[in-house]
Amino acid sequence: MTPTIKDIAEAANVSTAAVSYVINGKPGVSDRTRRKILRIMREMNYRPNAQARGLATRRTEMLGLMIPDITDPFYVNIVSGVEAEANRLGYTLNLCTTHGDAERERNVAEILTSRQVDGVIVMAYTLTPAELKELSERRVPIVVIDNPEAAGQLPSIIVDNVALGRTAASYLVRLGHTRIGFIHGVKGSSSSAARYEGYVQTLRSHEIQPDPALVERGDFSYAGGLEAARKLLSLPDRPTAIFAANDQMAFGVMNAAAQMGLSIPGDVSVIGVDDIEAAALVVPGLTTLRQPTREMGTCAVQVLERLIKAQQELGGADEAIGQRVFEAELIVRGSCSSPNRD
Repeated sequence: MTPTIKDIAEAANVSTAAVSYVINGKPGVSDRTRRKILRIMREMNYRPNAQARGLATRRTEMLGLMIPDITDPFYVNIVSGVEAEANRLGYTLNLCTTHGDAERERNVAEILTSRQVDGVIVMAYTLTPAELKELSERRVPIVVIDNPEAAGQLPSIIVDNVALGRTAASYLVRLGHTRIGFIHGVKGSSSSAARYEGYVQTLRSHEIQPDPALVERGDFSYAGGLEAARKLLSLPDRPTAIFAANDQMAFGVMNAAAQMGLSIPGDVSVIGVDDIEAAALVVPGLTTLRQPTREMGTCAVQVLERLIKAQQELGGADEAIGQRVFEAELIVRGSCSSPNRD
């Protein structure tokens, strides 16, 4: 027969309340009595009921993670970091994908913040900082990844995407390119907009006038990058280099160039963002900006854990609100060279 709290209390000669305090980690029991109860629990092979314990502590021992797309290697690496750190800290991960759909983002956020988990890590395209702030006021802590607009309102884990854009564009300018195309991600993406801002800043700092004809949207997908590149490379005065806001679109650019009989990097240089595994496997290798995605996922869990504890012990801690900024690293491979002047 499975032992009960009453059985443990009788064996330890204490009240059932004392046993409950020990199970739920509450004060009010001496160290000597606590050790005695824990010993008897081990001897009787007692396992606390997880659901009942959750009701008592108001903890689920679960974290929520909301991402747009599980098939994109960028998000896969984020998930890997989040899951490993969550497991290390004793949490189970509840992973939800939204496919960037605005209604689904709101529905998933509503569900996760309605006390279904102890805390939530959010990566979203359409949820505004104000909406996220409102959700966090339900007493479920939220940490946001890759949304600089939320900084100052919610704890945020970000890459300096403006600096990333400057790094990519500066590298191409140093190689001698002056007609540099840019391919955006999905509409509303703050990271894509910030990378574009860095690209524009660099062109202007080198007295190169940004040309709207050299800007297309590829929705962060391979197919989107392919279609955008076809448009750019069909221009009468086509770009000699293309900066795609992620690697998936950059692969689309490379394939479009091959289909049109253009060589890389001889006819067009290509640079992406993320340094996913395939970037080193394609021929030529893709020059890209590496984001420390796994480290960002790990950091997000660590920040969320501190927020959860602060809320339980102190009723919340405003000083925890801030942002952790990571820097991208330029990875040079064979997809970029000086422009062909012939």
